[in-house]
Amino acid sequence: MDHRDLSVTQGYYKVGLARKRQAITIMSRYVHDHTGRPCPESSTASSPHSGSVTDYELRSVAVPFGHCIEPSNVKAGGKQCPIRFQCAGCGFYRPDPSYLPAIEEHINALRADREIALALDADEFVTRNLADQADAFGQVATAMRDRLAALPDDERAEVEHASAVLRTLRAGQLRTLLPLTIKDPP
Repeated sequence: MDHRDLSVTQGYYKVGLARKRQAITIMSRYVHDHTGRPCPESSTASSPHSGSVTDYELRSVAVPFGHCIEPSNVKAGGKQCPIRFQCAGCGFYRPDPSYLPAIEEHINALRADREIALALDADEFVTRNLADQADAFGQVATAMRDRLAALPDDERAEVEHASAVLRTLRAGQLRTLLPLTIKDPP
């Protein structure tokens, strides 16, 4: 739309339910577990509506770098993570390629935090934890990039388009509204 700032475009651009369903259906084939192994949504579903958008949304909760299928966390809307959002080490973590840019950004942040911790002379367990998390997320990111690189061009383009749709949806959900003050009528 020729806006200089993407946030202006997001005010006009809406992703419809049909495009959302299509993107989720495509991306559900490329979900990974925390070790980077393919874990398509249909293989973990127990519902007769396996693979549907509704089933996908009911069985998981969004976390910063993917989805979580841990039952108590899903039930609590993502507010009861038993291991305090250390997703890369959790067997219930399910990222898909639409989260790849966020995962790569998080890896860089973890590495920067590790360098700061080293400069602060933090205990070894702090720096080790940061390095281990960066390595675990790196393993997932590498597996996703390798899997995407192995896809035929048309299928990779389909995944990239679906990823863009889902990232647009997530960006729209993060939008904050301006605070409004209601004045008494004169």
